[in-house]
Amino acid sequence: MPRLVEHGQRRAEILEAVWRVVRARGLEQTTTRAIAEEAGCSLSVLAHYFGGKDEIILSAQTAVYERIVQRAFRLGGDLFGLAALEQALLAGLPLDEERVADAQVTVAFASAALSRPLLADARRRSHHEIRRLLYGCLAEARELDELGDGVTDSDVVDEFIVLVEGIGLFGLLDGPPDNGMNRRLTRLASDFVARLRR
Repeated sequence: MPRLVEHGQRRAEILEAVWRVVRARGLEQTTTRAIAEEAGCSLSVLAHYFGGKDEIILSAQTAVYERIVQRAFRLGGDLFGLAALEQALLAGLPLDEERVADAQVTVAFASAALSRPLLADARRRSHHEIRRLLYGCLAEARELDELGDGVTDSDVVDEFIVLVEGIGLFGLLDGPPDNGMNRRLTRLASDFVARLRR
């Protein structure tokens, strides 16, 4: 068992190194050599954990989405319905250093996915999981009688995805997070959820 834990931990460390290289250089300039240097390992060690650059990049994209999902939905947490939906929305916005880093990586992957079908497929699978969790939040909100008349779940989920993606890009381009920016982004999230309430 310790070897399995060590193997998983080392893979996670390498994926974090991939994110740092992508943030610093962009995806097009992210090479296996640069990843190995950032991870403090040789190319042969890198090849031991991943089959090649395509697998590394796909794994890094999937892992950053998994990290966002864990933070957004706090799996096993104690929020339900619209409170959980608002938490998920705030977790996806670039409000602190960690979320800015995740947004930078996901924007880089989104751009590359336009011309890389494997990345696009992986991104769609991640979005499918996020959508499933969002529908769960909305089902809870209906059980709690929180939703106003005329709220359509599919529309809310689509708007949520567009809001996170759009605000993420806006937040990155408008400068580093500060109190003023954070207040604006937090207000957008609160306003979105408030429009859904009964």
